[in-house]
Amino acid sequence: MPARPFKLTAPVVREHPQHKAIADVLRLELAPAGRLSPHGVVWWSIDMADFGGSVPGTRVARGVCAGVPDLFFLHLGRTFLAEIKALDGILSDAQRSVLSATIGAWGSVAVVRDATDMLACLDQWKIPRAMRIRGTI
Repeated sequence: MPARPFKLTAPVVREHPQHKAIADVLRLELAPAGRLSPHGVVWWSIDMADFGGSVPGTRVARGVCAGVPDLFFLHLGRTFLAEIKALDGILSDAQRSVLSATIGAWGSVAVVRDATDMLACLDQWKIPRAMRIRGTI
């Protein structure tokens, strides 16, 4: 039996490093998280990695739900949400549900894979940014 040819494949960058890289770019292009940009944009990350927690009933009672996207943006009274996914990642049912509800409430949503995707979304959403980063990252 002939040996299978060696095939080198790049590792998939998981969501946490991508999230940090995207946040670094957002700090350059907009403002630090939770601060108003010169163009009237505010953004922050939402971390619910341990949604269930040790007492999940307490979180649910406070209105915490599964599927909330990773990034929140507010500009001119409009809401924009972005879910960060690894290259091989897929949306969960809970994530699809929250994104659908956001669209139903006239919010804008996106699924991004990296900082280049995030900048393209900001531009598509017409969210003004500093334009310190141009082209692909």
